[in-house]
Amino acid sequence: MVSKQPGYIMNTKIFSIKTKFFIIILIPALILLFVIYLDYVHLSSLGSSAERILSKNYKSIQTAQQIRQLMDENRNQILMALFQDTLTAQHDFMLNRNIPSLLTICRDNITEAGEKEIIDKLTETYKKYNPLFSGFMENRKNSIGVNKQFYEFLSLTASFISDLNYLVLINEKAMETAEQQTKFIATKALRYSMGLLLAAMLFTIIFSYILSSKVSRPLTKLARSLAKIKEGKGAYPQIQITSHDEIGFLTSEFNRLFERLEIYDQLTADKLTAEKLKVRQAEEAKAHFIADLSHQLKTPMTSLSMSVGVLSEKANRLSKEKKLKLLKTAREDCFRLSALINELVDIAKLEGWLRPRAKERLDIGKVIHECLRPIKNQAEERKIHLKIDIEPELPFIAIDSLRFPWVITNLIGNAIRYTDQGGRVTLKVDKHGSRLYFRCIDTGTGIEKKYLPKIFDRFTQFSEREKSGAIGLGLAIVKEIIEQHGGDITVESEVNQGTTFTFWVPVGSEEFNEKSTPD
Repeated sequence: MVSKQPGYIMNTKIFSIKTKFFIIILIPALILLFVIYLDYVHLSSLGSSAERILSKNYKSIQTAQQIRQLMDENRNQILMALFQDTLTAQHDFMLNRNIPSLLTICRDNITEAGEKEIIDKLTETYKKYNPLFSGFMENRKNSIGVNKQFYEFLSLTASFISDLNYLVLINEKAMETAEQQTKFIATKALRYSMGLLLAAMLFTIIFSYILSSKVSRPLTKLARSLAKIKEGKGAYPQIQITSHDEIGFLTSEFNRLFERLEIYDQLTADKLTAEKLKVRQAEEAKAHFIADLSHQLKTPMTSLSMSVGVLSEKANRLSKEKKLKLLKTAREDCFRLSALINELVDIAKLEGWLRPRAKERLDIGKVIHECLRPIKNQAEERKIHLKIDIEPELPFIAIDSLRFPWVITNLIGNAIRYTDQGGRVTLKVDKHGSRLYFRCIDTGTGIEKKYLPKIFDRFTQFSEREKSGAIGLGLAIVKEIIEQHGGDITVESEVNQGTTFTFWVPVGSEEFNEKSTPD
């Protein structure tokens, strides 16, 4: 038997399958977003830093090249002045005014080691360069002084340009180094991101597998249990509830279903066992009935044969009293044979009346009066008072017009048969609710209580019937017909006090008409 467990009630606090699947999707998505965010922050920071450094380096290089271009123009102008005397003061002013501002730009963009010293040196050199250039302009017509100043100017210009080239070289190397570092850091960041992404993917796969296994494991266990039940292997299982979600609820419901199925199977098995026992007992009773019937037929037949034989062979030699006694015996034997033949007819009826017939809506009062008309003569012959008490204005009911009257006839006939002269037999019919009740009451010999539980079983015998030579199936047929009408029958009896048979049928018994089939 499956052990009972408390009912499993779903509520909003349960961690549902929908939530689990949402988490399976949400966590990898969050991890991926986190990795993308880290890459974005890291690369943005790296790009900004590299951009700032490279921007200053590039600006320093660009400014140094502009200064070198101005220095070259100054040198070219001086050479032209020596040969053509075309250098003007305005041109001199414009060229020299730009160089200090460009040096200031270089000083503002110092980013590398040694760059400050070079700019300081360039500034000091330019301080010498500017007076030399101005003196050259004043003494350019004095050939001796001009030549000396010209060589000093060329030497100073060469030193200045050399320092500018070194400044450019420092910034170019810095840019190359920054580029290499940027590539290295970018590669490192890429590897780091790929590693983090792979780790996140691996974690996601493992987490998804664990959570999906946790979701699917109860379903697999439930499916295997159902497969075993389908194959008929063993008893109904008690499936352990391992989750508080829809699957746990489903498992709990299956456990409850298994409980009900096991109870149902047990009840069915008990009912089947009882039916088998009942069939076996009926078969045994039938065998006993046939053996008894054979004996019952043999005894009156032998007695009747003997009586008829004596009368035919010795009729002239027998006295009148002896003849009357033999005739009386023969008549009693004929009655017994008639009763036994009626039992055989009842057997045929029982086998043939198991199938329901179509029903008709009839006036139950008229049906009762018509079917009891022959019975009234029997009651009068036996001096038994027969009373029929039918409630007026009863509704029409749907009944089998052939079999239902036989029920009334059989019950009243039995009551008259087992009631002594001067006794009473009463049939009462009234309506209570949706049922029509019939009560057959007699003041006859009654039935012992030990026979009452099996009085409606087939081939049941008890003392009064044995005495009368009737083994009979009448009451079994009565019960079968009443059940076909959707009703039931009960009996109450006391020895020497009489018997009361009570049965009922539903007033709306036309519903059974749809389930009936005509013979």
